[in-house]
Amino acid sequence: MGTLFDYVAWRGDLTFEADPLNEVDNLIFSLISYVDLEGIVSPKHSTDPVSLQAAANAFFARNPDLRKVSIGLIIPKDIIKLFRALRDCRRFRNVRMKAYTNLIDLKKEMQFCAVTFCLPTGETVVAYRGTDDTIIGWKENFNLSFMDVIPSQKAAALYLDMAAKYSEGPIYVTGHSKGGNLSVYGATYCGDAAKSRIVRVWSNDGPGFANGLPESEAYLNMKPRIRTLIPQSSVVGMLLEHDKNYTVVKSRQAGVLQHNGLTWEVQGNHFVHMKNVSGECVRTDRNLQEWIRGMSPEQREQFSEAIYQILSADNALTLTQLMSPKNRWLLQSLKLDPEVRKTIHRTLRELLGINAKNLLAGLAPKEDNSER
Repeated sequence: MGTLFDYVAWRGDLTFEADPLNEVDNLIFSLISYVDLEGIVSPKHSTDPVSLQAAANAFFARNPDLRKVSIGLIIPKDIIKLFRALRDCRRFRNVRMKAYTNLIDLKKEMQFCAVTFCLPTGETVVAYRGTDDTIIGWKENFNLSFMDVIPSQKAAALYLDMAAKYSEGPIYVTGHSKGGNLSVYGATYCGDAAKSRIVRVWSNDGPGFANGLPESEAYLNMKPRIRTLIPQSSVVGMLLEHDKNYTVVKSRQAGVLQHNGLTWEVQGNHFVHMKNVSGECVRTDRNLQEWIRGMSPEQREQFSEAIYQILSADNALTLTQLMSPKNRWLLQSLKLDPEVRKTIHRTLRELLGINAKNLLAGLAPKEDNSER
């Protein structure tokens, strides 16, 4: 069994005309959205697209020393190596890119990024980035737990409408992590013109929703076209309300490290599928769901604000800045308002209590984790 790198090496000589877009390609496109293409790929939908090969050449010319390239504290740096492999790959090098949109708005508490891929077959792939290195992006993640709609979800639907306006043919929508949430929301609430052309929507280990979206009429109409992929010990992909109809993928890593799509195992033109999630995933999901449902929307908001105050205590804008040796965020966080500290301590204490209770109760079912 291989990984995405092996897939590119083994099947990279097959064009999209010879071998249609598949679930492995989906993840590749979603991960490439993490690459900083500012000034390389135009933000306009109406502009002529640039080939992936040309975009990659420009990126590596701008960043000759890959050791100095950073796409975030917790975003896998090997995504850059994947981008380089695609540049020299027959399957991907002539894919064209446009509408690279990267929006960070501290007032709206929004982190949104998307890019459009135009395949030689006339198909369009819209890819949404997940949470990046920005602290406001993490704040928006917490906002998912109590807000009916977050700003990046609205942006996702509008972006999809524009992508449809300036393209023809079938549309595929994808995203990893929060990007998976955006792909589902965008496809569900975009205009009819875009919606009618959507063939498939992929969420790659993306979190669910807090507003009952999986039971809405709009979602149910889109549901037959939605595919949710999660690794066998998923954490992020099991958060909040989500459709239980998901495909389980085998990862080479353990626990939360499986969120890294570069660890997902590939066989041919598809992932290695598992029958069920692991017992660890079942336990984690049960604990987190009980914890979240035990809090009112107001309590979730208070907890979100408290965590954000800690992360931004020393005016850091990114996780990389936060963890800089010069940053004194931990010392600054100790000066937080007593009520804020109390909120954090109470909420985390409740989570630990739920974990202990369920562990002692021995509620987790036996896991069947065989391949299929």
